[in-house]
Amino acid sequence: MDPPVLHPFVRELADSERFRAFLEELPDTRARVSEPALPLVLAAIYEELARPLVVLTPEDADARDAAEAAGWFLGDERVALLPSRGVSWGSGLEPPPHLVGERARALDVLAAGGLVSASAVALAEGMPPPAARPEPIHIAPGEEPGIDSVAEALALAGYERVDQAQERGQFALRGGIVDVYPTTGREPLRIELFGDEIESIRAFSPFTQRTLHPVEAATIYPAAERRLDLVEPQLAEEGEAPPVPADLVVPIPGGPDLVWQPDEVRTVWEEEQLEAVSLERAVELDPLPPGQPFAFEAQRPAIAPRGLASGGGRPACPEGAPGRARARRTRGARG
Repeated sequence: MDPPVLHPFVRELADSERFRAFLEELPDTRARVSEPALPLVLAAIYEELARPLVVLTPEDADARDAAEAAGWFLGDERVALLPSRGVSWGSGLEPPPHLVGERARALDVLAAGGLVSASAVALAEGMPPPAARPEPIHIAPGEEPGIDSVAEALALAGYERVDQAQERGQFALRGGIVDVYPTTGREPLRIELFGDEIESIRAFSPFTQRTLHPVEAATIYPAAERRLDLVEPQLAEEGEAPPVPADLVVPIPGGPDLVWQPDEVRTVWEEEQLEAVSLERAVELDPLPPGQPFAFEAQRPAIAPRGLASGGGRPACPEGAPGRARARRTRGARG
């Protein structure tokens, strides 16, 4: 696969004398990194260390921005986002399927040697142990899983059977066809089987239900955190939430390799009353200058880019504005 168009910038930074000196001091150092430069610095560190990396940021919005922008330099297949569940375990509510899928994909990408951007809450809140989690479903033409096996795997992974798959986390059956809307997919997929063999996979429009283009292979990530055949019914008193499962584990036991705005991360843990994750081995990156030996800075463009299709784009935050301010307004939505 060809590298992304912006990949030469990674090589240019990685070959600079200042970056080489910073790399030699890892992990026993820290650096000042301005917010616009963060994705490029992360991409260069990942490329030079050539191993799985986890970067911790204060809020989900910060983690998502870092993951998306790092993907411009490295390719989306090598970068993933680990967001929070969106609801606390004590609320008794289930997280939305797309967040479940993103969390599962992040652990999959990390296991494959990728770069994962995680928020403070995401890294501190528990999830079922690996043996209890649904496995990603890998499909490709020529395989012979059988339609019943595909449907069963989707059901155990938390997918809802409906008449038409129009939202993430849904699937539908029609004769020898399985329609499924993956939790991390931009488009639903139509899987056509001839007997037990997958004959073709095509993306289709959830609005018109018409096929769009062929797909060579696909990975379908779960819509539930725990395999549904392992879920035990919980009876709670009226007005009380179900008890928090006792077997929860942290998503990444080793903790982060890099932490962006460490003081802000600790503040989030304190406000959310979550047990802090150890930052002992994490390299600190911060936009404020408390005497770091290295600095990597960039300026935001004076004019926000505008898309041709929409006629407008998301305005950039002013230089120096705290990254977590963008997400603070929505954190009250957590149950």
